[in-house]
Amino acid sequence: MPTNEPSSHAAPRHHSTCVHDLIAAQAASSPDATAVISDEGVLTYRQLDRRANQLANHLASRGVRPGDFVAVQLERGLDLPVVLVGILKAGAAYVPIDPQAPAARRESILGATRARVLVTHTALYDTSGLDAARRLDVDTPEVWDGVPATPPAVHVGPEDLIYALFTSGTTGEPKGVLLEHGGISNTLTWMVREYGFSAADRMLQQAPYTFDAAVLELFLPLISGGSVVLARPGGQRDPRYLVETVRDREVTMLFLVPSMLRYVLDEPGLAKCRALRHVLCGGEALSRELAERFFTRLAVPLHNLYGPTETSILVLTWTCRSDDSRAHVPIGTPIDHVVAHVLDDTARPVPAGEAGELVIGGVSLARGYLGDPDLTAQRFIFAPAVAPGTRLYRTGDRVRKHPDGTFEFLGRLDEQVKIQGNRIELREIESLLRKVPKVRQAAVVVEYATATGHPHLVAYLETTDGPVQLRELRAHLSRHLPGYAIPSRFKLAERLPLSAHGKLDKGALAHQATVPLAGETEDEHPRSELEQKLADIWSELLRVPKVGIKDDFFELGGDSITCLEVIERARQHGVTLTPGDFFKLRRIEKIATAVRQRAQMQN
Repeated sequence: MPTNEPSSHAAPRHHSTCVHDLIAAQAASSPDATAVISDEGVLTYRQLDRRANQLANHLASRGVRPGDFVAVQLERGLDLPVVLVGILKAGAAYVPIDPQAPAARRESILGATRARVLVTHTALYDTSGLDAARRLDVDTPEVWDGVPATPPAVHVGPEDLIYALFTSGTTGEPKGVLLEHGGISNTLTWMVREYGFSAADRMLQQAPYTFDAAVLELFLPLISGGSVVLARPGGQRDPRYLVETVRDREVTMLFLVPSMLRYVLDEPGLAKCRALRHVLCGGEALSRELAERFFTRLAVPLHNLYGPTETSILVLTWTCRSDDSRAHVPIGTPIDHVVAHVLDDTARPVPAGEAGELVIGGVSLARGYLGDPDLTAQRFIFAPAVAPGTRLYRTGDRVRKHPDGTFEFLGRLDEQVKIQGNRIELREIESLLRKVPKVRQAAVVVEYATATGHPHLVAYLETTDGPVQLRELRAHLSRHLPGYAIPSRFKLAERLPLSAHGKLDKGALAHQATVPLAGETEDEHPRSELEQKLADIWSELLRVPKVGIKDDFFELGGDSITCLEVIERARQHGVTLTPGDFFKLRRIEKIATAVRQRAQMQN
């Protein structure tokens, strides 16, 4: 099995206690303390531990053995922490799968991992890609009835796998990053010590569980005797709901990506979040402007966290200061048992103060990429000039190390980008576009909307004879990519620009003569003042020349952050919208109908 690939870490392990063992210790010492809080109810540590034991024993009866992969496809709820802890107790590694991801992407992940079991709910199961005998619906009584709640007799060590996260890849297929228990334990136990997390603390869990910030949100409170507060499914998209939950549930620790932090700071109710004592920020670059604005709203520490998926959530941190005069917020200094170097393209250290690639070593490194030894060898290297015999991870991030030991992020060395904390490989999108009939060449870049400054993906296409339909392109991409990785605009060029060496010159795309790829003509024009107002807002913020009332907001390139921009712009025009309008209704004609119905009910 792929999970039995040997670990090649040369660095010594410093943490032999695994996450699920630390949680079990809390259950033994404080069984009646509250572990998990959600709209569904609460779980005590005793209940969490017993149900996780039951699931582990049930998985064992289904043939799951240490080193296996178990896929998880769940919405956020009380079952989620139980399932994840139960899988770890069984000695397996969990593989989170987004229920909303395209079927082809889910099938690709299931195929790559050869997951022995898919843990899901009855309503979320998709029959494609998995033998029904491998499905486990945890919302059915037969999973639990009569199953012993005693801990399984399974030994798990620091070099065993804890989970595999799939991120955007350059070949058109997602790549699986294999994380080990020792690295995750090192990160979480460091955070407990650094931030003083205790049984009195509560942390909001709002990040999608396919994002490694969710590992922090779920397990940091549980290993220290605190409580996890689960946001409702989809709640991470609504800043007002997040602030209300932090206030009402007396949350003390909150993680947000910078793009969402910006909107949370606009919420009037933030001042009433009096229990809040730490805000963690990561997944994107934190701007100086946003950090300064933070301190005008909250008088609590703001921590900038840095860490690729391949380095166990985080490896560098920086606590921001309101009086800091630096032009850029540092990504900080290494946590315990982690080293960081700045190297040139020959894997030699650069002089102090000069820019180079950030390379990470220590216990936090992932094992590598599932089934891809070539990519693993490319990214996980040995650099005798700085660390003889020590395995290092090339982050691809361009940084500078300052005399005080702090690192400053300067950008990427490759074509990987981050939008709303989601890691996107532009070459993955380009590879998929070139598979569309009549598309000869494709280039995808990030451009910034003039109205909002929000980043968007834009695809430039060179085609063979005959028209290419916009709907065909979007339909093809949506079968393979999550919504955030689908370009918002497509432009046609007679020839994409080439460099003197005959390679695609993306820097020249902005000066290339192009025409927008028109949408289908069947979309209807707005029929009322409200629909016209919404169409105008969508057109401006999405940078789409023509919006029809049947156009899908997300197919036009909208996302959760742009949705908030539309809501604010609509509010300025006297129209009240909610994030749910976009994620449930998606089209102007349906959203306008909902707005009118709400207005009638209020009158």
